[in-house]
Amino acid sequence: MTSYYDLPLLKPPVWTWEVPTYFFIGGAAGMASVLAVAAQLSGADEKLVRDARWIAAIGANLSTPLLIADLGRPERFLHMLRVFKPQSPMSVGAWTLVAFGGASTVAAIAPWKALRDGSSLIAALTGLSMATYTGVLLGATAIPVWKEHVRTLPAHFAASALGSAVSLLELRGHRHRALRSLGLGASLYETAAGFTLANKRDVLASALSGPVPFALRLLGRRKVAAAATLLGSLLTRFAWVEAGKESAKNAHAALTPERAPT
Repeated sequence: MTSYYDLPLLKPPVWTWEVPTYFFIGGAAGMASVLAVAAQLSGADEKLVRDARWIAAIGANLSTPLLIADLGRPERFLHMLRVFKPQSPMSVGAWTLVAFGGASTVAAIAPWKALRDGSSLIAALTGLSMATYTGVLLGATAIPVWKEHVRTLPAHFAASALGSAVSLLELRGHRHRALRSLGLGASLYETAAGFTLANKRDVLASALSGPVPFALRLLGRRKVAAAATLLGSLLTRFAWVEAGKESAKNAHAALTPERAPT
């Protein structure tokens, strides 16, 4: 017979590939909606605004099935919407996804300009939350490696999401100076973050998120830098989820007594 001493003190995350992929796509889509509003307010060409809105809408509509797939059944997602709990990152995230998905879709396909512009603003506001709440969600748990970085994970995920959104627009052929500056800023932040988080992330993910695209952008290799940024951003999400699983196992091994009392 087994006793409760055989149970883990911390339950490791059971997330599969859908969750880190959702973190990546949802974050990039959220920041794309922010870039769409920024481009519109700055008087950038309409194609940039339109492409950013479509990236946001496509990302939002991919995010929902990924989250539902992880939950297992669609009704579980609906149950999360029965009550809004501001103190729960999961509840805030579910409601944010619904609001962001609706607003970004309307912003991309609505036939009236006023409706597109108004929806785009709502999408940008909820998109900021999409890009950051996943970092809050990780930090709010008892997993040691996530809790240790509760203050830095939201900004880290936001910078990574910004770099991804910029990269997607650059791969669409946009070569605006502002996009280059934002891409440089995001990769520079990720480079600095890599030094403080070096022991908590995969080395490849850290390199592709920061120093590699930063150097490539300085050399004028925008599309190669964009591809590296996207891969690094995706790997970063997977690396943090795997780090959480390993951290929970290590905590259990460190805190579990060698011999259970009789």
